[in-house]
Amino acid sequence: MNICGDTHTHTLICQHAFSTLLENVAQAKRLGHRFLAATEHGPAMAAAPIIWYHMNLPRFVPQVLDGVVVLRGCEANVLPDGTLDLPDGVLRRLDWTIASIHGGIVPEGLTEQEYTDLWLKVAENPYVDCIGHLGQEKFKPDYPTVIKAFRDHHKVVEINASSHVVRPGCTENCRQIVRLCKEYQVPLVLSSDAHFATAIGQVDWCIQLVEEEGYPEQWVLNSDYQRFRQGVKQLRGVELPE
Repeated sequence: MNICGDTHTHTLICQHAFSTLLENVAQAKRLGHRFLAATEHGPAMAAAPIIWYHMNLPRFVPQVLDGVVVLRGCEANVLPDGTLDLPDGVLRRLDWTIASIHGGIVPEGLTEQEYTDLWLKVAENPYVDCIGHLGQEKFKPDYPTVIKAFRDHHKVVEINASSHVVRPGCTENCRQIVRLCKEYQVPLVLSSDAHFATAIGQVDWCIQLVEEEGYPEQWVLNSDYQRFRQGVKQLRGVELPE
């Protein structure tokens, strides 16, 4: 299995990553990828771009750069009440929205039920396409409950290659997530969460995990470009170029 595009990448605009968007696009082209998702953090995170960045992204960044389709997206932060840190009016104009929980924004030490309730509210948000790095041990919800909700609300779940490096305890959680997504037929994307251009497309750990669990390749949206195009169209009506 291989991927045809990376669904979660960052640039130096967020001040804790190290490449520009054009450098990321150039790396995607070198890899032969059909698309790249530009998914900068929402403004609740320290040193993230201001809301005007997200408002201007689909206005000024072309949908195709040097032959690579660019999804003008974001990684929105889940807030303690289950809402996101970008308003619906901004999210509806983007091509791709990941919702993620980050420390310093959502408190650590809540109960499993409280984290479950956060994700259940996120699942109801029509502008969320993808659930980001769900395998974090310190924000662990009841996985069967939230995976069923993601299925019912037509969300895609991400398996994040950075997690096994920077998020201790996530490997077995991610394995459980893959098993449940297989059981409930929830589509996955495999992403790098790249913070430097050379990390784009580096998802070997994710591929190994889904293959070990026998997760069907035809449900991995970013393993085939036409499948990904169809998935994005179904999620929010966005027409990506052929």
